[in-house]
Amino acid sequence: MDREEILKRAQSQSIGLDEREQQMLGVSFGFGAVLMMLVVFALAAAALLRGGQVYDYAAIVFAYLTGTQAHQYWKTRRRSALVSAAACAAVLAANLLLFLGGWHG
Repeated sequence: MDREEILKRAQSQSIGLDEREQQMLGVSFGFGAVLMMLVVFALAAAALLRGGQVYDYAAIVFAYLTGTQAHQYWKTRRRSALVSAAACAAVLAANLLLFLGGWHG
């Protein structure tokens, strides 16, 4: 494969962003995730203080964690990421069932 073909292939896979811009995009998603988690934790704390349940908020957190671990596995094929994604998915499913089932134990 010659230099031009390699360059053309790299450009077609980069969605119009150079390496620096791709890195910045990844960091931006990280900051957004942190802010989302802070808001979810604040809302969950408020619900607990009012005597409510937090299955819905836990489902949001574990949906995010499942997605990040599944994507990490897809990109790296690390077994630990797959195990983590499966565990997070199980906790997500349990919280969804508890929330949708209206369980108030």
